[in-house]
Amino acid sequence: MKKLLVVGTFILSVLSFGKDYSKYATQTLISPEAAKEFIMNDKNAVVIDVRPEAKFLIGNVENSYNMWRPDMEPKDKRYGEVTGMRASREELEKELNQMGVTPDTTLVLIGEGLDEFRLWWILDMYGYDKVKVVDGGYSALKSAGAKTRLGTEPSPKQGNYKFPNNPDKDTLATLENVKSGINNPNVVIIDTRTDGEYLGKEQKKGAFAKGRIPSCVHVEWTNALDADKKLKSFDDLKALYGEISNKEIIAYCQSGVRSAHTTFVLKELLGYPVVKNYDGSWIEWSYEASNNRVPVEAGDAK
Repeated sequence: MKKLLVVGTFILSVLSFGKDYSKYATQTLISPEAAKEFIMNDKNAVVIDVRPEAKFLIGNVENSYNMWRPDMEPKDKRYGEVTGMRASREELEKELNQMGVTPDTTLVLIGEGLDEFRLWWILDMYGYDKVKVVDGGYSALKSAGAKTRLGTEPSPKQGNYKFPNNPDKDTLATLENVKSGINNPNVVIIDTRTDGEYLGKEQKKGAFAKGRIPSCVHVEWTNALDADKKLKSFDDLKALYGEISNKEIIAYCQSGVRSAHTTFVLKELLGYPVVKNYDGSWIEWSYEASNNRVPVEAGDAK
């Protein structure tokens, strides 16, 4: 009886003080502890480390592959002056097949808590539904006891994966979508950048002007994180974003990376039905603004 009481107390402690992942709308987000067990025991798991190569080389999960931002971008200049846009289905298929991915593969994405959500968004939009994102990224997975090593990724393998023939999921916001969303009571445009970018005090490399998209609201992406860099609980996230689930939501940042994180939070964790990531984001909008084709605001919100 005493042993049973101890076990019961432990379970109660986990439920009381640990994050309840089951409350999220879907189970795409996985704890580092659960991810460690999944990687060890599922022969169809492929781990993709979405960090810069230099960081990958000095420490990575055994048998993981490296995919950094250029690998998620087009190999040509199809978007003209707008950099950082998403790779095509064919380009991403090629990357995945060099990792030996098949239709049975579950992808486990790790990073530093940001870029893995960009990769999730592209995969999800093209129809890849067997994806898990590790809460807290590589450092949390390492702390949970996952086997790590130094050096390069495994040799390329030959996979046979092809995205479904279905149309892309409706989670992409275009320039025209954003234009029509300004001052639209049925649309919420969320600026996920820093205060300085939102207020027009800072301009990051790649942008063509300072400022923000008119009528947007500002919720920096880091507000969704706890002090340990993991995502906040369902209740805390719901309190942060409030009752906007009946709106069409468009998130943007500088180049669609931070806003992909917010898209994940709103779509996958809170279950809001219409959430879109503006892929061109501030780079495209500021380019259009520099040619007097779209409006820009700066300073304190009116």
